Amino acid sequence: MNTITTEEFPLACWLHSNAVRLTGHIRENNKSTFTFAGENVDDLLNEYYQGSAMTSVADFTASTRQLKALMYNGTTIQPHNNYDQYKKGAL
Repeated sequence: MNTITTEEFPLACWLHSNAVRLTGHIRENNKSTFTFAGENVDDLLNEYYQGSAMTSVADFTASTRQLKALMYNGTTIQPHNNYDQYKKGAL
């Protein structure tokens, strides 16, 4: 399983909209850092940086809203901390 950590919000939305598991989020000094883990992370990164990334607008918009809510509610997710609650919509 590959892991990526990024502060780049559009990349985080892209990964999230492609069902890559969000395993961590830290908000410090008004900056968010997202951590994702999944089998297809490298392929998705290549698509994103080569400009060939495609996804559903509805999925990308939903991911944007979910990640913004996570950022602005000050929620911190760390591996094995509260990921299951986040996925159920409790956070």
